[in-house]
Amino acid sequence: MTTTSQHAGWLAACIVAAVCMTAQLPARAGTFAAPEGATACVACHGVQGEGSAAAHAPRLAGQNAQYLERTLTMLKAGTRTSPIMQPIASGLSGAEIHDLTAYFAGLHGVPLPAAAPPPADLVQAGKELAQVGARADPTPSCVSCHGIDGHGVGARFPNIAGHPATFMVDRLHEFQARAKAKAPDFGTMTEVATHLNETQIGQVAAYLSTLPPP
Repeated sequence: MTTTSQHAGWLAACIVAAVCMTAQLPARAGTFAAPEGATACVACHGVQGEGSAAAHAPRLAGQNAQYLERTLTMLKAGTRTSPIMQPIASGLSGAEIHDLTAYFAGLHGVPLPAAAPPPADLVQAGKELAQVGARADPTPSCVSCHGIDGHGVGARFPNIAGHPATFMVDRLHEFQARAKAKAPDFGTMTEVATHLNETQIGQVAAYLSTLPPP
C-alpha cells in the first residue's frame, strides 16, 4: 500500500502540476466550462478526469454525481479519511463541491489512459471474479451490485469500470483495513473485501481497469 510519505509526495506534485494544467481543462460540451476548482483535481486525476495509475488516482469522468458529491462531503467532514483528499476537500464550499462533481460526472466517453495492457491470464481470472464471484469462499460478483457493465447503479454503487488498477488495489486494501478496525456489516464492500486474497485483488483490479468506462 502507499505510505504516508508517498502520499505527501504525490500531494506536493499535484499542487505543482495543477498550476501548469489550468489552460488544458476541457469544457463540458454543450453546458459549461470547467469550474475553477477543477485545476486541483486534474493534477492527479488527469486533465479529463481519466484517472492516473502512477498517482493511484481514480477515474472521475462519468462517475455518478451523487456518489462523487457524497464522497467529497464526507472527506470535508472527516467521516472518510484520505491524507491527500482531505486537505483539498476541506477547502471547498458546498456549492463548489456540487459544481465540481456535476462537471466530472458529465464527462462521458473519455478514453482510458494510455498504458501497457495487463497480462491476459490476470484479466481472465479477474473477469470470472467480477462476473461470477469466488466459489471457494462464497463472494458475490462485482456486477451483482455495480451493474453488468460495471458502470454503477445509482449513488450507492459507483462506476468501477476503467479505474486504474493501482487505485482499485488500494481501495480494496482500504476496505480490508476498515474491516480489521471494526466488524463490517454483511453485504457491504468492507465485508466483501475480507473474502479476497492478494492474488484475487490483483486479478479483479486488472480486469476492471480494462472495461470501457461510461
